[in-house]
Amino acid sequence: MTSLIQWAVRNTPAMNTLMMAILVVGVVCLRYMRREVFPEFELEVISIVVSYPGATPEEVEDGICEKIEEAVRAVSGIKKIHSVAREGVGSVTLELEADIRNVQKILDEVRSEVDRIPSLPELAEEPDIRQITLRREAIQVGVLGPESDSPRAKVALRNLAERVREEILRLPSVSQAELVGVPKYEIDVEVSEKTLRRYGLTLQDVARVLREQNIEIPGGTLKTDLQEILLRGKSKFEVGPEIAKLPVLTDPTGVVLTVGDLGHVRDEFEDVTALHRINGRPGLVIQVEKTAQEDLMAITDEVRRFVDQAGRPGGFELPEGLALTYWGDMSLPVHDRLSLLTRNGLQGLALVLIALAVFLDLQLAFWVAAGIPISVLGASALMFYTGQTLNMLSMFGFLMALGIVVDDAIVVGENIYAHRQMGKSFRDAAIEG
Repeated sequence: MTSLIQWAVRNTPAMNTLMMAILVVGVVCLRYMRREVFPEFELEVISIVVSYPGATPEEVEDGICEKIEEAVRAVSGIKKIHSVAREGVGSVTLELEADIRNVQKILDEVRSEVDRIPSLPELAEEPDIRQITLRREAIQVGVLGPESDSPRAKVALRNLAERVREEILRLPSVSQAELVGVPKYEIDVEVSEKTLRRYGLTLQDVARVLREQNIEIPGGTLKTDLQEILLRGKSKFEVGPEIAKLPVLTDPTGVVLTVGDLGHVRDEFEDVTALHRINGRPGLVIQVEKTAQEDLMAITDEVRRFVDQAGRPGGFELPEGLALTYWGDMSLPVHDRLSLLTRNGLQGLALVLIALAVFLDLQLAFWVAAGIPISVLGASALMFYTGQTLNMLSMFGFLMALGIVVDDAIVVGENIYAHRQMGKSFRDAAIEG
């Protein structure tokens, strides 16, 4: 250690260059380091989901789950395979070994093995293969509607919330945003018993017509010399007026009776057990979340800026009577810890400078105090290089280490001053102190 200190003291140009490099690199790394509340970790779990419309659980198990299980057994690094067969969908979950470092490589191998399966059912859709990621809440956005409970107002509020969600997802740092507690849209068809008797119908007859004429099924693939085209039979209606036009029967006079002729067709929302009211007004909630690879503070800053500019020139256009707000900003604790860390660092730096300048020497005080920002920024550069994040735990460690650095700086400075009082040169005092 003494030889290293001697070399550093005698090679001041190299050490000054190294100090400046640490300061510059540390500032840049601290600027671009990801910030979050607590450190995140990735799950070593891969999910495979295949939709098989109209299939029974037994058909899903035989045609989907068992074939996928056989295919992925050849992939190394898989610890456990768990599959679930439900009506119309099969899912296979792969739990990987704990010491796996390259999950993406295994994910690519799983995709390759599943693509090689030659005998999946023709009506089965393309497998959805992905790594399961943990998501944490970042901030919540509220879409405030008018004081009206009419179906038209609810539809307008829901449509606006969908548009706001899409705009939030277009923000550079945001990848996850979901509508929370939104009532499911449905179309109510009401036919009186008297009308059914008049035409010799039952509710089952009307339901059969709706089921048979409101479908969407895969139709296989069409292969050409240039491409492969996915075929799909689509006859699905989205709103009440379209359902009302569906023919049910033809009366003796040749007139075609539609669903709308037999009864009432209304666009409605399903009954809910909870209602959202924001600042006393009906509203919907958009929950913005972050994954392990995303920066919490960048996400919340962009979302807050989007909400603040909504309704203003150049911002998101809001219909009259509707508004946006936000709450539940999870970056606030990180802001508080960063402010505390900055204040403590500056206070420690000032205390060292004042104490050493008053009782010892001003030049010595400056160079000893310079070790505090160099230590912090050097640690920041190392954290950035190793992929660490700035979170509450790492900032707590910074605060603890900052106290140790300040104490050591004062002790070292006092010892160097004592050697100077013995008549030694600055160079010798620095080496021996």
